[in-house]
Amino acid sequence: MKKMFTIVMIVLLLTLTGCGKKDSNSIVIYSSAEEERNTELKKQLAEKFPDLDITVQHLSTGNNAAKIKAEKTDVEADIILGLETSQMEGLTDNFADLSYYDDSYYVDNINPKHKKFLIYEKYTASIIIDKTYFKKKKWDAPKSYDDLLDSKYKGLIAMPDPKTSGTGYMYYLNVVNLKGEDGALKYFDKLSKNIKQFTTSGSGPISLLKQGEIAIAMGMTYQGAAEITNGANYEIIELDTKTPYNTTSSAIIKGREEKANVKEVFEFIMKDFSKYDKEHFVPGKILKDQESKIPNYPTNLKDADMTGINDIELKNKLISKWKF
Repeated sequence: MKKMFTIVMIVLLLTLTGCGKKDSNSIVIYSSAEEERNTELKKQLAEKFPDLDITVQHLSTGNNAAKIKAEKTDVEADIILGLETSQMEGLTDNFADLSYYDDSYYVDNINPKHKKFLIYEKYTASIIIDKTYFKKKKWDAPKSYDDLLDSKYKGLIAMPDPKTSGTGYMYYLNVVNLKGEDGALKYFDKLSKNIKQFTTSGSGPISLLKQGEIAIAMGMTYQGAAEITNGANYEIIELDTKTPYNTTSSAIIKGREEKANVKEVFEFIMKDFSKYDKEHFVPGKILKDQESKIPNYPTNLKDADMTGINDIELKNKLISKWKF
């Protein structure tokens, strides 16, 4: 009898614990944004929602998408933030319907008609060079993709790997659109001879530039601007084929929209924090009332040909051919 009573009590305790977890104020956000942006987001969420237990967990683009694909709506996250839009397009069955959401503060026609996610950012990539190194060598700055093939740059260039980085894929797709698939693969075969490292993240090239290991970073524009503001003698170059760009998006996992706290946190991120994020970190224009407050960020950047940037099938095909 005593043993039976113990078993019953354990079952009741487990049941109550499960119920508590389900009804708790805890919210989990999977974010693929850079750490400095996540840090600011955590700070603002804590100030806005002091009674909620909100976790912002950083996952790379690939890992974020893989977890959702594998775990579907059972994934731990309630909110997905800053995941590459092409990846989001392949995961829409796992997202809540956001057709109720008033997105009139966005620029026109930027969000998908299916309203399973909303655009979170538009970010660009540029060539960032070490001006001190170039001045010492008496070199002119590269102005085109073909300029980067010059043998004098051997071991002096870093580019993100398209397999693991949305920034790297931007460059890959842009060259595909300019030269065709076969032409692009031949181009990157030649470029790889000058590459010091294909980094796993979009931030990698700037890190190598800061360490003095390279002289040319194929990196994120806003990070180049931040380093110049911090005193680095760098220059941001827009190639003659203009500036590659990509977008990321955000969503609520299907079923979690039924939690009022999740909807409230999501709306704060997409309306209030997003505006701050665009003004201080990634200034690509997506909101009507948006101004860049980033020193040294170049103005009037022109969009490169990024046809197919949100096509997940195209991306999967191109990535399967990437061998570098």
